[in-house]
Amino acid sequence: CSGTASSTSVTMSANRTCAAQFTANTPPPPPAQQFLGISLTGMEMGYWNTYWHAATYANGPASNGSSYPIFKTALIDYFASKKVGAFRFLLSWEAMQPNLYDPIPNSAANANFRAYFNQYKAIVDYATSKGIQVIIEPWEATTDDQLCGACWNGWPVGSTTVPVAAFADFWSKMASVYKDNPLVSYGLINEPNNNPASNHDPNGAAIRQSTMAWFQAAQAAITAIRNTGSTQRIYVPGNCWTAASDWTSTWCDAASPPVSNATAWLTVNNGTPLYDPLHNIAIEVHTYLDSDQSGNSSQITSVSAARNQIATTLDWARQQGLKVYLGEMGFCATAKTTSGGYPASTVWADFINYFNANSDTFLGHTWWAGGDPAWWNDPCANGGGHFSVSPTSCNGTTCSGDTANMLMIQNDFK
Repeated sequence: CSGTASSTSVTMSANRTCAAQFTANTPPPPPAQQFLGISLTGMEMGYWNTYWHAATYANGPASNGSSYPIFKTALIDYFASKKVGAFRFLLSWEAMQPNLYDPIPNSAANANFRAYFNQYKAIVDYATSKGIQVIIEPWEATTDDQLCGACWNGWPVGSTTVPVAAFADFWSKMASVYKDNPLVSYGLINEPNNNPASNHDPNGAAIRQSTMAWFQAAQAAITAIRNTGSTQRIYVPGNCWTAASDWTSTWCDAASPPVSNATAWLTVNNGTPLYDPLHNIAIEVHTYLDSDQSGNSSQITSVSAARNQIATTLDWARQQGLKVYLGEMGFCATAKTTSGGYPASTVWADFINYFNANSDTFLGHTWWAGGDPAWWNDPCANGGGHFSVSPTSCNGTTCSGDTANMLMIQNDFK
């Protein structure tokens, strides 16, 4: 059960061998426990400078706070004071691994790359020292301001430039860094998608990653993580921006005939399901409450919008004996629904009731989003879904002040 995954599929006989070894040598995962937390944004560095092939970024992200916020422990203390249970802490694959197959951390990399790794790990370590779970997850973008999904430097995972083996290698090395910290878990990638109208590689070719190809890459990453001896939970998103309401839909698959995330999950290994020898994987989905479920506006369509959308994935997962994690949802606390004019607080209460009523399957939720208030302070959408729960000020030693969004949700952290 050692070595690096290098293919897009795993034989079931090899899986059974791995399962036997893990059963004999490692404890079972802890029982599922619900959590509420936030997505911690900033170190993914947004759309404007994640494209590392450009000569401008050959020396890596600036470590002076201009490429990404230098998170202070006071920020984590603020969220800890609110009893935040988890961070979904976003990162840039290119900054962690500026060349495919590089070591992580890389002592040979220049100082900017080393500083990036050190800053990221310091925050993970500090947060977990406070008892906060941390889900580490790459978040990738293209130069034309679009979510790139499963890609590196604009090239899709599974392409000649970025083979599946490179994605597995990245996760093998990240898991090796964190495998001894039981409060760290792994989100494989932010929002795999197939948007040929806007997403393209550096040569201008449309990114056409099929749903099945994504799940083959996910399987390789799962296998690589387990080969390190890491036992923590792995969160697996679906294609179609992992939209909760689209889990059983086929509309955005690049393959012909198209398949849904549900079908790909159950058939990726030559007709058998996505496989983890520890049975410690969960589905990650996202949802927003405006009419196109993008989060690009402050519209809230109805009181029950969140539960209606999540139910598509949750009901399917329950039938399969799987767990669901809502990696992103956010809305504006001062908005009202377009159906009935109900306040946002009623929408939040309806979501929390649904979350608690489905604790057998619904693992957790991280609000989108929070971070350094100098970088992430917009409590509504205004052309892009921010929905900030950042403190309103940080002076270096203390962070304080609550957005309307934080005031709405803070009593439900646990």
